[in-house]
Amino acid sequence: MDSIRKIIFDLFQSLNISVELSNLFSSLIIVVIWIFTGVILVIVVKHILYKVFKIKERGARALTIGKLTSSISKYVIWFMISMMILSELEIDVTPFIASAGVIGLAIGFGAQEVVRDFISGFFIIFEESFNVGDVIEVNGFKGNVIELGLRTTNIINWRGEINIIKNGDINSIINFSKENSVAVIDFGVSYNTDLKKFPEHMEKFIEGIDGKYDKIIEKPKYLGITKLDDSSINMRVIAKTIASQHFQIERDLRTDLVIFCVEHDIEIPFPQLVVHNE
Repeated sequence: MDSIRKIIFDLFQSLNISVELSNLFSSLIIVVIWIFTGVILVIVVKHILYKVFKIKERGARALTIGKLTSSISKYVIWFMISMMILSELEIDVTPFIASAGVIGLAIGFGAQEVVRDFISGFFIIFEESFNVGDVIEVNGFKGNVIELGLRTTNIINWRGEINIIKNGDINSIINFSKENSVAVIDFGVSYNTDLKKFPEHMEKFIEGIDGKYDKIIEKPKYLGITKLDDSSINMRVIAKTIASQHFQIERDLRTDLVIFCVEHDIEIPFPQLVVHNE
């Protein structure tokens, strides 16, 4: 970089610019070059890391580690660039380095909560409690993990609300993406329904939806009567689905079930009140 600075300085000198201004302009141009170098390095390192972790092939886990490593490398790069810029501006960086120990001690006493967040984030990431893209519930808030860092986790719910949670505040986690899910469809039929023939109707319904949805990984099952309610006999159908896809499957199968019942004259009752006159 000294040779580049000398070339720039000589160029300004050739334009009959004073030594002081030549030095100033040279320093400013070198600073711009360092900033530009930092931007390029961040982009290149991020690209290399994503290639190394093979984000697209390895899925959520690789995406989580890739983003975290990319974030850490970005801070390291800009720290080094900042030191170079300070050196170019002839600002002595020794006091900054010497005071790092004192600053670290102060942080240790004054930012214990931050340290707790970082430690919690470290264990979340390396124990694979959840990854970017997983559907989780934390402290009563349920949604998709869109960002997982050492200090905070960002979760977005179906309404588009983003909850930024400190990792140290995460006490319990429900991860809906670890294993396959089960869609549960509860419905009611009239007390006038022929319960002896009803299982045959359900067999036809199951056969009709089997293979219809690629998110269902096992043939749906009719479990039978679950409850004798005030106005209906409640039944249940279940279907094992790909992780976190059971909500949509439940909605789809309810629609299919209503259509099936209407086509086969199976009454789906609504709440009724019977009054007896004495």
